Amino acid sequence: MTKVLLPVDGSAFSDRALDHVLAMTQGEEPIEVHLLSVQLPVDSGHARMFVSDDDIAAYHRDEGMAVLKPYMARLDAAGVAYNWHVLVGHVAQTIARFAKEQKFDQVVMGTHGRSGVTQLLMGSVAQNVVRRLKIPVALVK
Repeated sequence: MTKVLLPVDGSAFSDRALDHVLAMTQGEEPIEVHLLSVQLPVDSGHARMFVSDDDIAAYHRDEGMAVLKPYMARLDAAGVAYNWHVLVGHVAQTIARFAKEQKFDQVVMGTHGRSGVTQLLMGSVAQNVVRRLKIPVALVK
């Protein structure tokens, strides 16, 4: 069974990555699907003075679930079993670390398809994930 990580961010690019994973489930080889939402950490010391760690954790969980719910609904409608995860950290690093720790066979993720100067200035989560992993990473435009 192929263990597939699908990081999503609520964008149309993530929607297309889910389409790709749903197509994969129709193949002969069974796949184990894992949805992932990565939430950015609250780095401001000032915010932490007024909000408890439990409140911050609840905020991250709620925000992550808000991203995941539409993908969960589509997988449920397709009858595809899945696991879901909400993690906190810098996006590319967190995706790559989780993929390594959990021994995924493949990552499928959407890419915004930027190129040229925009790419140089903004960087790419997808490119950073590809650079950090030795497993296949399918980028879906």
